[in-house]
Amino acid sequence: WPLSEVFDKKIASALNLAPVLDANDRAPSLLNGGLGKISPLYWVGCLGLAAAIDVYGISRSKSNDPEYFPGNFGFDPLGAYPKGESGKEWMQLAEIKNGRLAMIAVTAFAVQEAVSNVGVVDETPFFF
Repeated sequence: WPLSEVFDKKIASALNLAPVLDANDRAPSLLNGGLGKISPLYWVGCLGLAAAIDVYGISRSKSNDPEYFPGNFGFDPLGAYPKGESGKEWMQLAEIKNGRLAMIAVTAFAVQEAVSNVGVVDETPFFF
């Protein structure tokens, strides 16, 4: 079950879910192993959703809409996207920088778990 890694082992067992974390509370990854515990239907769903979003983005890019730019899917339910031009540029740059930082952090967490054989949650509890 793909969501059981979100839960503590006790919570997962209380909900009758098999925990995905290993004995050291490490999340499944290429470095830690354990990806075989995740259902293939989950991976098919992930790929299907990613493909659908990509096809939608490609169709929007070919629509010749002057408001379109890469990554703009028109989804802003909270109205957080700025109206002014300088605010838009700042938000786009912030999204790129935060996305890159998040990718570096997740990679560092996976490497840290693989090297130390201790889950990141156990090694840095003040973050969690």
